[in-house]
Amino acid sequence: MDINIRSADRNDFAEIRRITVAAYSDAGYIDDEYAYNHILAAIEEGYSGSSLLVAESAGKIMGSVFVTRAGGDFSDVAHDGELEFRMLAVEPGEQHKGIGHALVAAVIERARMDPDVSAVVLTIAPNMDGQHKLYESMDFVRVPARNFLLSDTFALHVYKLTL
Repeated sequence: MDINIRSADRNDFAEIRRITVAAYSDAGYIDDEYAYNHILAAIEEGYSGSSLLVAESAGKIMGSVFVTRAGGDFSDVAHDGELEFRMLAVEPGEQHKGIGHALVAAVIERARMDPDVSAVVLTIAPNMDGQHKLYESMDFVRVPARNFLLSDTFALHVYKLTL
């Protein structure tokens, strides 16, 4: 499969929203009662404070990822000099075909081209086993001291890739 990574534009928002919500809900990571559903669907809001990349194959959007910096509207854990990515999502029927890997690789390449960036960070739920394996295969390491608390009982894991 040929995968092209490009910056999203406003014409892509509806498809990105659909894919993102489908990817997270189909995998059982969110349900209708979980408020994160609304955050995932807030493409326009997130776009204003972040870069948004899409993966295309044969002219069809197959996945997307938000990229932000410390202090950005969608930044949870980035420190100065770090690029953070969030909401990596791949069309449910197209997963395990290298699309997620290609999106993460594009984020890393973008970070390496920026002299002000020395690391890439992300948060991930503990139960996302396949995604943990993806990030670890790309040399990200867990940083438990920086876990991000969503509530008193639930923390997202933080991974970091030092460039």
